[in-house]
Amino acid sequence: MCDINQKAFSQGIKTYFAIVNTPYTFPGNGSSCERAEWRKKSSPTDATIATYQNKICLIEKGFRGEFSCNVKENHLLLNSAKYTDSGPYEFVCNGKKKALILDVLYAVNVHKAEMDNITLSCHAANANDVTWLYNDEKVLHYTKDGTIIPGKGYEGRVSLEKNCLKTGDLSLTITGVHKTDAGLYRCFVHDETTKGYPHTYLLHVNEKRSSPGDQTDSNCNEAHIFGIIFGTLLVILIVEVVIYLLYCLTSKLLKDQSTSATTTYHVAKSADDTTDNGSELCNTSPKNERQSMDGHPVQVSDTTENKPSTTRPFFNPSERGL
Repeated sequence: MCDINQKAFSQGIKTYFAIVNTPYTFPGNGSSCERAEWRKKSSPTDATIATYQNKICLIEKGFRGEFSCNVKENHLLLNSAKYTDSGPYEFVCNGKKKALILDVLYAVNVHKAEMDNITLSCHAANANDVTWLYNDEKVLHYTKDGTIIPGKGYEGRVSLEKNCLKTGDLSLTITGVHKTDAGLYRCFVHDETTKGYPHTYLLHVNEKRSSPGDQTDSNCNEAHIFGIIFGTLLVILIVEVVIYLLYCLTSKLLKDQSTSATTTYHVAKSADDTTDNGSELCNTSPKNERQSMDGHPVQVSDTTENKPSTTRPFFNPSERGL
């Protein structure tokens, strides 16, 4: 692999990388060409992998299953990269050639939580400099005179071991990793022409998990919030019950007062009626009584017939023969 990178660097050919056992899409869009070809440069002769013409992409018989065409954009797709797929390739569009080199890498998978620190190991002997790349962007470049040039976004967050070139320990340390730091990291020496070992890391950044103490605090906070909500609802319920009871009590009192007032009124009215009747009886005059007597003759009792009369009768001369 060192030979591939050195040859690409010396010839000015751009190197692309793929991770072993993962898909890879080659550069070069066939839809922009009347006729296009993808070729693999190998000895003794080049091999055509696929052709594109009249809007049809066709994979050659010997490469079917290993390669396929991206129908939407008409790119060449390597279905699952293998080490044997490393090497030079060529894309030809309307007779114009573009060379490239594919480097198939084995990446060490690393998992870290957000804001954790991480150290990616790399070693090389007799190195004059070291360069770490994130995908195709520079993370850090360190020269023999001790100059450190961090990449954009990594200022103050990346560092190397002391006397790294002397000891051959070119390990990179990243402090406080971010979600955006996830991706492929590669270690190079000698102006990116030679790989360090291990060379490639695939960093996965996970969301930071709460510690047991944090989890306890979180549970306490949730319980506190629940207690506040429950207490508030209980107070509201009590207030509503009190208001309802007061309403019922007030309604009952008003009803009782209304009933009492009605009863008092009827009693008073009955008393007034009785008084009026008595007054009429008391105000009956003797004149009226006499009128009653005159109008209705008094009946003499029959018992006087049986009593002897004490009244002396008048003298009747006829009875004496006078």
